[in-house]
Amino acid sequence: MTTSIPEIGQPQSARPAGSSGTFLFLEARPGDVFTREDLSSAQRMFGGIAEEFMRTAVLPHAQRIYEKDWAFTRELLLAAGELDLLRIDIPEAYGGLGLDKVSSAYVGEKIGSLPSFAGSLGAHTAIGTLPIVYFGTPEQKQRYLPRLASGELVGAFALTEPGAGSDALAARTRATLSDDGRYYLLNGQKMWITNGGFADLFTIFGKIDGDKFTAFIVERDMGVVSGREEPKLGLDGGSTTALILENVRVPVENVLGTIGQGHKVAFNVLNIGRLKLGTRNIGSAKQALNRALEYALQRQQFGRAIAEFGMIRQKLAEMAVRCYVGDAMVYRTLGDADRALESVAPDNSAAVLKTIEAFAIECSINKVWTSEALAWVVDEALQVYGGYGYSRDYPAERAYRDARITRLYEGTNEINRLVVGTRLLRNLSAEEEEEGSAGERPFIVERHFLRLAKALVRTLLRATENAWGSAAVDQQEVLAHLADMAMEIYAAESAVVRTEKLVAAKGEAAAAAAIDITRVYASDAADRVAHAARQVIAAIPDGADAATWLGQARDVIAPVPFDTVAARRRIADAVIAAGRYPL
Repeated sequence: MTTSIPEIGQPQSARPAGSSGTFLFLEARPGDVFTREDLSSAQRMFGGIAEEFMRTAVLPHAQRIYEKDWAFTRELLLAAGELDLLRIDIPEAYGGLGLDKVSSAYVGEKIGSLPSFAGSLGAHTAIGTLPIVYFGTPEQKQRYLPRLASGELVGAFALTEPGAGSDALAARTRATLSDDGRYYLLNGQKMWITNGGFADLFTIFGKIDGDKFTAFIVERDMGVVSGREEPKLGLDGGSTTALILENVRVPVENVLGTIGQGHKVAFNVLNIGRLKLGTRNIGSAKQALNRALEYALQRQQFGRAIAEFGMIRQKLAEMAVRCYVGDAMVYRTLGDADRALESVAPDNSAAVLKTIEAFAIECSINKVWTSEALAWVVDEALQVYGGYGYSRDYPAERAYRDARITRLYEGTNEINRLVVGTRLLRNLSAEEEEEGSAGERPFIVERHFLRLAKALVRTLLRATENAWGSAAVDQQEVLAHLADMAMEIYAAESAVVRTEKLVAAKGEAAAAAAIDITRVYASDAADRVAHAARQVIAAIPDGADAATWLGQARDVIAPVPFDTVAARRRIADAVIAAGRYPL
């Protein structure tokens, strides 16, 4: 039975908040930014459908998923299709819903309550389907998208090879045109293919004539053979295999996109994945916090629940900080992208991709920040359990293992830091600084820090460009520090504007925990920005202005220290009182 979904409105904003790293030049205001609190009732309802599906159909049978019962996983994907959960990003003309990116990401968060299954479903709906959505011909779309939307076909994406990971263009898979000109014969091997053991349809990349990197739509019965299931650290309820390609016969009409332009298919699809990945990471972090809190309230030591001890409370509070700030970042970017897409015809794939590509910096920032936030949260959650956290009888151990992959897929965090740093250099002269406001209660200090920090990043970007010229892109360590500075700014500002909206809507008393979270994060972020800046300054050769730059770095740290110890105690109080992550 298919559930009818009401029309889902677009995020509202007073004006677009910019893209391509323009947050370093513009001061975001509450009316500019979409936040989680802006989710419409229809979006929340659709997320509720996904949450209920996971609660009733998936989680009770988790053991079958972990036992690699792929027939059962396929049954679940069909059931998800009946609830429209596989149709979100597919255009209506081809059996989909064509919904906005906020809706898609919110559903993805709810599916994430069992990461192994979320990986199977997410690979199908994203990298398994979107290449055809954005690069397929009308005939290819009509042939494949309705069946992908229903779950009749399961999709997968085959880019990585034994010798070609981050350097995808080093692929050795060859595509040779048959003598009769009707087929390409694919020969090679792919690795780490999610859904590789049971997918029906693959986007596979190979080189025509040894140098024209090209994407192909490949059906399994064209000759694709799966390797063994990889024994993995985490996500052990999801299929990950190699693909063996020996004279796989692919009809010439199954070339996807333009011959020799396969990199555009790969890089655009991965960028869209990064746009939506953050909600799933933060959703997993919230689960880890909630489970750690439940344990801390029950576990007794020295005659008291360990949730009463200061160092445990500090952990719970910092987990909440990461969850709140992560939400602020990812929904800000999703909202900005949806607003930018409002003026683009949905069937104009080139324009849609160009619009989303303009947010590549923010997408990479969110991918790195949320995956590292999740890593921190699951590690501290395991620590709350103490020795029991190391046991497979408790949930912290599996969450710890499942989280590790998030810093590797969709581009490693190292690659994404370079994306941020190099694109910031490229866009350095694209915008002029916008004059900022004086700041509003309760964030006068935080707004001041943000303006100083943005100016410092711009200064050091120019200094880096002046010092190395075109060779600046080879200064990976320097670019990574600059990327870290930009990430801290984007995170802190996103939290500030989210909380300002909360205060305007509910008042300072009702938003007290959010205010504390925002001020704690901004206070710590200032220290991290200053630290990264000092590393860049020391690395710039013959920096005649180094003393001035160091003064700017010192200035970003608030002159009056904020009592983060007391603030974290209040945050922990709010978490404990709610019995779960409260925001």
